[in-house]
Amino acid sequence: MSACGKVDSSKKSGSVSIACSQQEDFCQTITKAFAKSSGIKTTYVRLGAGEVLARLATNPGEFDVWAGGQAENHLLADDKDWVEHYVPKNTNSLQQEYKDSKGSWTGFYTDSIAFCSNTSELKKKNVKAPTSWNELLTSNLKSSVAMPHPATAGVGYMAMYTQALLHGGNQQAAIDYFKQLNGNVMQYSKSAATGTEQAGRGEVTVAIALDSDCQKAIKAGYSDLKTTYPAEGTGYEVGALSVLKNARNKGSAHAFADWLMSTDAQNLYADVPSFAAPTNPKAKVGKDVSRQDKVKKVNWDVRKAADARDAFIKSFENDVASSKDAK
Repeated sequence: MSACGKVDSSKKSGSVSIACSQQEDFCQTITKAFAKSSGIKTTYVRLGAGEVLARLATNPGEFDVWAGGQAENHLLADDKDWVEHYVPKNTNSLQQEYKDSKGSWTGFYTDSIAFCSNTSELKKKNVKAPTSWNELLTSNLKSSVAMPHPATAGVGYMAMYTQALLHGGNQQAAIDYFKQLNGNVMQYSKSAATGTEQAGRGEVTVAIALDSDCQKAIKAGYSDLKTTYPAEGTGYEVGALSVLKNARNKGSAHAFADWLMSTDAQNLYADVPSFAAPTNPKAKVGKDVSRQDKVKKVNWDVRKAADARDAFIKSFENDVASSKDAK
């Protein structure tokens, strides 16, 4: 009788529930492809990284797998004992920066922070597409910059940690930068992709965004958009996968993790299109995906970025964004 409630994690249960922190069309395409390939019923909920962490705090057994969102967020979930240490198949060839040796997270895509600008709005304001973080501080961009809120979208926190690294690790200097930028920010959005859409419609002039999101908006018809990068260096994302410790469908969760890291699965990224670069070196890279090896990046440390997150976000909410509401 004591064994009646146990789940045999070595067998697929026939279903898997995924917290997906990627764009909606990516979530749809990947889950449908896995269901077709495996025969496993696959469901997902599209949530930002901050939202996933909040959901896991209240219901750690809600999802079997977390796919997407920066690796440091997955480390934070691991710190709370919400993650099973599982190393998926097909990961031996990954660069070390794209995986955790003990399996708390595995990176399946990567992209970088960029400036996504509306060229028509730039002309109206008599400014050039920014190629420096300091160029976002010009008075000509008052209430004309979009940025995702660090508490709900990983890109917002990435921007904060990038500033700290550019100031030699000085977190107060990063907060001071965003205090200066605050007057130029029209809105701190809940979603990373919201800013690129606002820029595309001309509601803002520049969005702090992922280069993949900007490229996606361009391909969606926002032809006035242009992607530039800060010359002093930018942060980058390793989009990660974790199998969750309280998964009800462990066998299916492992199967999904193995499949997502395969060349066949990562070849799909070019056709979604997600405009992020796959981490599998054998995978096909879409023709419109930004060349990540050409971007000047800061020296990112996933563990340190994860450890600094809570204090950084608290300072941001108290000292920077208290005058604006995320919408």
